[in-house]
Amino acid sequence: MPTHDAPSHAPADAASPARFLALLDYDGTMTTHECNEIALQRFAGDAWKPLEAESKADRMSHAECFDRQVRLIPASRTQFVGALVEAAEPSPGLAEFFAELARRAGRAVVVSAGIREAIAAFWGREGLPPIEIYASELIGEGPDAGPPYHLEFSPALGDCPRCGPKSCKAAVLRALRRPGDVVLVFGDGASDLCPAREADLTFARGHLAERCAAEGLEWRPLPDFTHVWADVDEWMARRSAPAG
Repeated sequence: MPTHDAPSHAPADAASPARFLALLDYDGTMTTHECNEIALQRFAGDAWKPLEAESKADRMSHAECFDRQVRLIPASRTQFVGALVEAAEPSPGLAEFFAELARRAGRAVVVSAGIREAIAAFWGREGLPPIEIYASELIGEGPDAGPPYHLEFSPALGDCPRCGPKSCKAAVLRALRRPGDVVLVFGDGASDLCPAREADLTFARGHLAERCAAEGLEWRPLPDFTHVWADVDEWMARRSAPAG
């Protein structure tokens, strides 16, 4: 079952296999749809959309955006979390990606502003291998832990001028990265940009892909997970090829 909770870019020894550390966003990255958006639309109508626009324009951190969005939800905890899990469809190739990562003795962690309870339920339903989950707790302030809600983010997240206090995913990358690790980051949104800036290779879709391209980061498109390892191996071979 899932569990909850000195950086270095030094290259791995060329004579030994690469050691991979994969940091994965959850919603819209490992799932085919934005489950949060589906549930928000179901229970709050279009009220969540202006907040999302503010986040994408960098006028509001993603953490503040999602916290304010869940405050719009009038549904019970069971209804809201259930809708998140119901909407979650795994991206093609996801299980095979984790199997190959294990074969290569790599490590993976989920780093998400999303709700840990929903992510853990999805993980168990899909029979995915045990993984560390750094995610948010949904706190209900009303009767039976129901609405109004707010989020408590994982204490592993760090402070950042861009992401806000205690909400930057790059802190997890720095804490877990060992000398020689090849760090792969997977994401789709603004909150994934900070770890992407420190990754060796990023797999991106959506808004994150636009930001990676604009900043000239080392990245590859992420239509799904079926060709990730082929892309990694091609990139590794090119990186180790002699200059000229």
